[in-house]
Amino acid sequence: MKFFFKIVILFLIMFNFRVPGFYNSAFVAMVICTFYYIGNRKAIPLTYLFQRYSAIILIATVLLAFYIVLIVFFHQSGDVMITREKRTWVMFMMLGATVYVMPLLVEGKESTAFEELALIICYAFALQGALDLAAVLYTPLGDFFIKLKPEDALLIEDDSELGNRFRLCNLSGTRLVELTASFGVSFIVFFMIQVKYNNPLMTGWKKYFIFAFIFLGTMFAGRTGFIGFLVGLGGWLIFSYNRIFRFLIRNLKYIIGFTALLLFIFYGIFTPKQRESFTDGVFPFAFEWYYNYRDYGKFEVGSAEATPMHYFYLYDKTLLSGEGADAWNGSKYPHSDAGYMNTLVLGGIPFLLVLIIYQLLYFVRPVEAALNNKSIREPAKDWISIVFFGLLCLYIFIIEIKASMVGYLHVIEVMYLALGSSYLIQYYTRKESGELTG
Repeated sequence: MKFFFKIVILFLIMFNFRVPGFYNSAFVAMVICTFYYIGNRKAIPLTYLFQRYSAIILIATVLLAFYIVLIVFFHQSGDVMITREKRTWVMFMMLGATVYVMPLLVEGKESTAFEELALIICYAFALQGALDLAAVLYTPLGDFFIKLKPEDALLIEDDSELGNRFRLCNLSGTRLVELTASFGVSFIVFFMIQVKYNNPLMTGWKKYFIFAFIFLGTMFAGRTGFIGFLVGLGGWLIFSYNRIFRFLIRNLKYIIGFTALLLFIFYGIFTPKQRESFTDGVFPFAFEWYYNYRDYGKFEVGSAEATPMHYFYLYDKTLLSGEGADAWNGSKYPHSDAGYMNTLVLGGIPFLLVLIIYQLLYFVRPVEAALNNKSIREPAKDWISIVFFGLLCLYIFIIEIKASMVGYLHVIEVMYLALGSSYLIQYYTRKESGELTG
């Protein structure tokens, strides 16, 4: 029961949807945690609120916001304040909320905090996927979720260029490419758990249900998340390439049984109208590459094919200092959704370097701890964590090609902060208990 409570708390912060009467779900999570802390003052390790790692990231986020203000002031282009700086302060608040709830999330699991947070993240995204499915199948629930979206998102429903209605049927303030990008992180974390742990919450049938709901959530949100699936699968293969045959033998009954269950649900339980919503809407969108190959003989995805159009030549002056405006908002350049282009147009190469340094702050300290994470029973370094931290860092720079993510998307940064913080909590707890030699 407490594990489910932790899932709900992190879910409320990560997806940060509008809650009538309470502003947003992150605020609700903090209120709940406050009452929980008051009732459990002696049991909660509140010292984790003052972790140096978290403080550095929060301070860096504030400095990032002020750096954007300086760019805007230098170029005298106040319009960008509506987007970049506002999003940075929102991210700061979400990161602060994550720091605030960390003592609750690791309560009773300090020596396995990293494993606990990884499980919570996977279950939270599986919960989102389950809610997405319910909202797509039951129209009134989908309508309710859409009404909880910010006002600017409601315009998307009738915009054929931005996708289908099912992409808004989720309980999240984040949407479209930003939401699917965050699902990609959950894929990487899921595969890390398969390599590193054998937790009963992620074995047998439970593992396949969690994966299925994460996969469904990605299908509904968009295709970018499948990049995370490929990155995570690559990480799994690095450590399991010599055990693939054994894995297939051990899991064959689950694979056959789960496939049969999915087919039974789709053809035996779904109504014809519900099946039609998938065959005519969801599947052609999520697996566009397959439909294009079947119909035209080409492995193509429309959004991927259009990405090069969002990259164009930049003047030397722009590369040196930027234009003080995003490429989607008031610059002299053509409209672009590409993250790198928007970063360069806004603040040039210096701003890109600032964002790279900012992003690396999430990983440097955890990787350093992993290099020293040697126990008496396992003298080798924690290479699994090192590799997957590297893959998580690589992933956000890959999807930056598609849209602005680095130092911009709070859902991913919240997960990175939670994972990094939990790893350090686990590291120092084990070190203090004498389990580690490094």
